[in-house]
Order: sequence, then structure tokens, then C-alpha cells
Amino acid sequence: MDNKVDTAGQYGSPEELRLFVDSITVYTYIVDAETDEILMVNDHYAKNLGVDSHFMEGRKCWEYVDGERRCDFCPRFLDGDAPGRQDPGGNSVEGFDPTLGIWGRWNSQEIPWIDGRPANFITLVDISGEMMLRKELTDLAYYDRDLMLPNRAKFEKDIGERSDDSFSIIAFDYISLKYINDAYGRQPVNDLIKKVVDWIRGFALRNCEIYRVEGDNFYILFEKADMMSVSGLADRMYERFNEPWAIKAGDETFNISCRLSICVLDGRIGYRDVDDLFTIIDRTLEISKATRAVSVYDRVMDASLKRERELEMSLKNCVHDDMKGFDVYFQPIVDSTSKKWVGLEALARWDSPEFGRIPPLVFIRIAEKLGLINKVGQWVLERSIQICAELRLDHFEGFFLDVNLSMSQLSDEALISKVLVALQKHKFPAGCLSLEVTESEEFIETDYSQTTIERLKSLEIRIALDDFGTGYSNFNNLRNLPVGILKTEKAFIDNITTDEYQQFLSRIIAEMAHAAGMKLVAEGVETTDQLFQLSKNGTDYYQGYLFAKPLTKDELAKNRRKFEKPDPLFEEAGVG
Repeated sequence: MDNKVDTAGQYGSPEELRLFVDSITVYTYIVDAETDEILMVNDHYAKNLGVDSHFMEGRKCWEYVDGERRCDFCPRFLDGDAPGRQDPGGNSVEGFDPTLGIWGRWNSQEIPWIDGRPANFITLVDISGEMMLRKELTDLAYYDRDLMLPNRAKFEKDIGERSDDSFSIIAFDYISLKYINDAYGRQPVNDLIKKVVDWIRGFALRNCEIYRVEGDNFYILFEKADMMSVSGLADRMYERFNEPWAIKAGDETFNISCRLSICVLDGRIGYRDVDDLFTIIDRTLEISKATRAVSVYDRVMDASLKRERELEMSLKNCVHDDMKGFDVYFQPIVDSTSKKWVGLEALARWDSPEFGRIPPLVFIRIAEKLGLINKVGQWVLERSIQICAELRLDHFEGFFLDVNLSMSQLSDEALISKVLVALQKHKFPAGCLSLEVTESEEFIETDYSQTTIERLKSLEIRIALDDFGTGYSNFNNLRNLPVGILKTEKAFIDNITTDEYQQFLSRIIAEMAHAAGMKLVAEGVETTDQLFQLSKNGTDYYQGYLFAKPLTKDELAKNRRKFEKPDPLFEEAGVG
């Protein structure tokens, strides 16, 4: 498309052209395309420069636009070499005009001058207001409103625009800042954060930027700083948070303690993309929180976290592939009176195609983190009920199947219907099912979990509390717990044959459980001496390697007779 205006054809004289140019309400001038000589300028432009328009004619345009040299917005450079932001058409550019003191948008159009020589018809529009609005919108998008620190989006943008990995990061997360906020309010917390930021800036290395990524999470991005210096700064920050900070709430000043989880990362370690970088930082902060120390993401940790990510992917694939690699094992629970096997605890096992057998504590933690624990738990429930029904174990007197229930499952509104569907599908009696929850703050204090437990109990399903005495409950509220079975962990009986205090404690727990109408299961029984001592203390059930390690379905079938006859181990232990 021809971009030229036939000036000579439209305006027969310079006077007619000047009338047209002066009628334009934006800054306008015409320049000789070869010499940069101003051929004509409108009154609006000249008046704002404080000169006569005729005075400007014949002078170089850059004397007014830049003052010393050909300006960066010269139409000659609008083919892409000029600084500034150009439009796709190549004849418009934005920038700052130092002579007028405005942000402007230059538009250039090639025209023939009156005498036919090539010229450029240039208009300059004042976009200062638009630029201020852009800045305000940018501040909203890229800066935290409370502290005006760059935010997560700005960090993503800055990292995404990098062309090298010569950077390092200190990431830190305030621990328990929520509680301080609840106690003193939002403004004192923001004042505290500002004080910390100013303190960091007071001795931080040069060429760094502090970001408020979100909430209590902050990053410091360093350019070309050596890791020793960055790690030293991180250590100094961590040490400072061992001391209290003074905050003002109303007219009073309070000294509060606020711990940090803090990590250091070297950009040269490598990451796939910004999301991967966030993941690396989050996991390194988790390590710092767990170890209560500055955590440095180095090559050893890099290898460990990469394996963790690969393990997560393997678990996710297996769960979504119809629980591939998962199986249920069973550990017997033995009755102290009949001396027979009377119950089973269902235990999930997972063989990863890539990594082999993975310990339950590891894959359960990963399943919880990935939000897959409900699916895993439901599969274990259904599979264990199915196996026990197929082996007709529910036909034995007093038999019960103990299945672990996560707090996530306990919070699932569909839990009760899922349990009922599994029972009905395999024609398994509700009275033979025991759901085991681990003692935790959520279980003790959450009204919803208490209501769910009561509804399950109304269906004649037993409720067992695992790891009693190691978490949040105590003997005072024992009678208020909505459970029928208490299970004590292995640590309670490890030294019970020689430790008189453990013997006394075991007896007291049994007596108080019975007083509350509960049965007591001692887990981790490994020797006949332990069995003998526990029998004297009034324990109701025993579970542990003494009787059997966790059994597969086939192994369980071979031991089915132990539900019918007393276990000879009792006689060996001298228990009558």
C-alpha cells in the first residue's frame, strides 16, 4: 500500500500547506528526508517550545527533539534499529521528549515536498497521561499494594526475561506470622515486614531486588553475586530472627518472636522453567522449616529433589493406572482371652515400576501432598474388605478388619456413602469393620470429624485411635474421645520387660481405657517376654512381628486356622 501523500498535488503553495499544518492540534513538523532540515512546523509545536515557527525552519530537527544529535525517533531509524517501542507498521514509535518534557508518540509519513524532494510528515502526540495510567496498571499487576514491593508476577517476568543463569536467590518465609496477625492486626504485621525489608536493605549485597512473592513468602534476587556472600547474608538473617522484633500496636510496643524458614539457591544448578523454580524453592524452604536451619540448594539436594519429583510422577501414574503396583498386606491382631487371631490391620504396600518397593511413610506423604490420599485410602478400604470377604474371615467370632483412615478422608463428605457402598458390594458386615485414625489436633478438635465418627459408630462400625499418648490427647479427655479401641505404638513397650516406669504406664493406660469403655491394643510386640509383661498389665489385644509380619492374601489364607485355635506362643510365653 502506498504510504505517500501527494502534497504538491493537494496544496498548490506553501501558504495553503501552512494553513493545513497550523490547523492540526498536535505537535506537527515536516523534515527534509535527507538533510534533517525542518521545512515547516505548526504554531502549536513552536509556541510550546517558546519560539517562532519561522525561526525553527531551516534548522536541524534534532536540535529541538534531542538538542545535540539526531534523535532516536528519526524516521530514518524506524525500520527497527531505533530504541523505543514501535508498532508493527514501523512508522510509529513512543518515547520521552526531553525538550517538551512529555512522553510522546511519533507518527511519520513519507511525502513529497512542494518542490518534489522527499520529506517526512511527523506528528507528535502527548501520551503522558496514558503512560501514567500504564504505570499505575503495571504497579497494580507487578507490585504488592501494602509494601509496594515487586510481586510473584514481576518475579516470573524478570526470571523469564533472563538470558543467563548468573543469579542466586535467598527465599524466606515467616513462620507463625498468621498468629501475630491474629493477635495484633494487619497493620502492625505490615510494619514489621517493612522493618525487616529495610533491615535487609541496610546491609544486603548490591544489585539485588526484594520480592514479596505472596503473603509471608519473600525472595531476594541477586545479580552475579558469589554464593559465599549470599549464604553469609542468609545466615545473618536467620540469626537475627533468633532475637525478638519490636512492633507497635496502638500506643503500645511489643517484642515478638518470629522464626524464618530460609533457603539459598544458585541459579546455575538448573531448572526447567519458572514453575519448576518455584517448586524447587518451596521444597527447599520445607527442608529449612523441618531442620530449623538455612537450607542451601546444592547438587546433592538437586539430585534428591529430582528423585522426589520422579517418585511423585511414578506414584501419580500408578494411582491413575488403576492402582498399578499397589497391594494390601495384613498384620494379625491377637485376642488376649481366646489367644486366637481375631483381627487384621490392612497395610498398603507400593512397588514403583521405576524405584521398587517404597516405604509406606514415604508414599503416603507424597500421596497427601499430591491430593491422592483419598483415592489410595478408598482403594485400600475396598480391596481389604474384598479379600476378607473372599476368605470368609467375617465368619469367625469377634473378627474385625482394621483399615487406616486419613484426616483427608475423614473430611470427605462422601466418606460414609463410600464405606457403605464397599460393605454392600462385598456383603461384608459393618460390625466387622474398624476404621483407624491417627491421633492428631484435627481429630481431637474438629467438630466435623467428631460428627462423622459418631455417624460411623451409629452404623456399628468400630473406631480405633492409633498412636494414643504421642499426640494431642491426654488422660483427662480420654473418656470424651469417640472411639472404642486405643492403640499404643511400639515405643511404649520397647523396654517394658526391664523398665518399671513403662510397666506402670502400660498398666495405667489399660486401666483408664477400660474405665472409659475401650479396648487396648499393644502394637510392636516382638518377644514372648513382652507378651508376658503385657498380659499382666491387662492389655486386650496384641499386634507385632512376634505373631506375624504383614501377610499377603495368599499367606493369610495359609494361616486361616489361627483364627480357630489358640496361638502356641502364649504357652511359650508362660501366659495361662
